[in-house]
Amino acid sequence: MKASQNYPDISDILQRKAEGRREIAARTFGEKIAMVEAMQKRIAPFKRLKERRENAKHTAPER
Repeated sequence: MKASQNYPDISDILQRKAEGRREIAARTFGEKIAMVEAMQKRIAPFKRLKERRENAKHTAPER
């Protein structure tokens, strides 16, 4: 016998996501570019850490 699963109601989350997509779509091209540039600045420290890890992995002496 298969147990019935009760999933939580996420309709409010999906509605907010749809609203956010509409808000972004209504922005000007310049505002969208500024939004992407701001995101790039926020992830820059993580990107640098990833690059350091990758470089260390490739330059580490093999055993």
